[in-house]
Amino acid sequence: MIAVVAGGGGLAVYLVDQFFHQFRGSRLVVIPGGVSYRFLPAPGVTPMKDACLDSVDVDGIVADLHSSQTAYQEVMAQPGLTEVPTHHAGYLYELLTARVLLGEDCRTELTVSERPYYAHFKRASDTLLLAISLPLTAPILAVASLMLWLDAGGPVLSWHARIGQHGKTFQMATFRSGGTGDGQENVTSVGRLIRKLRLYELPKLWNVFKGDMSLIGPRPKALDFSPELFEEETLLEYRHYVRPGITGWAQVTHGFAVDEARRELEHDLYYVKHRSAALDLLIVYPHYTTKMNGVDLRR
Repeated sequence: MIAVVAGGGGLAVYLVDQFFHQFRGSRLVVIPGGVSYRFLPAPGVTPMKDACLDSVDVDGIVADLHSSQTAYQEVMAQPGLTEVPTHHAGYLYELLTARVLLGEDCRTELTVSERPYYAHFKRASDTLLLAISLPLTAPILAVASLMLWLDAGGPVLSWHARIGQHGKTFQMATFRSGGTGDGQENVTSVGRLIRKLRLYELPKLWNVFKGDMSLIGPRPKALDFSPELFEEETLLEYRHYVRPGITGWAQVTHGFAVDEARRELEHDLYYVKHRSAALDLLIVYPHYTTKMNGVDLRR
């Protein structure tokens, strides 16, 4: 009885402590050097300068363990820090931003595990969702095609060369709604409406059916996209490890018009690294995604 009471009391104290701990921000010591500076402007981080370590209850040490060994050893030599857990700067950056940390030269190493069952499950899910949505999408495709043909005449589809899984190229279909890449300088009223409603992306369902794309994945890129970011071929291999998608992690957390190639790449690599059915569900429900764990991932 004494053992049961003691064990239950200890568990209750631990649970209460953990409950109240979630309302207190973690106090971390960030060691300068390497990519540690990228951690400071991350969402949810408030720097506290000129703090005496002896007077602060430290929860952990953050360091770039690849290039800050000297500074790390000096900090860890201080009394009271020998038992404090150490975290790599890239790990916490990934935890707070849902992006993979890239260095200045965009070099990184990812552990991309094989998940054959997930790949088959995702392909089956894409096919099933296409079949279920066909009664809705088929009439929209037919009406949009007829409107474009009556408005401008000629072909209603436009084909674009894109990079697919494992670097293979494929022809991606969109409605010829005018604008950049469609071969038309003037955007008609119907084309403008098609683009405003984002209906011009519906023909991509044909690429999903063929297996060139998936409903969810990194957005397909042109053959000459951002070559300055990819000095290391491994980054291309990582990003193209999965099928490109109509929408992806970067789009729901940062928007479709991602204005920073590095940030979009960090989002895409995060998806490749953590790809799962649970992450796909977060992408489908973007309201929860952008506020995951109380952190605004759009920052």
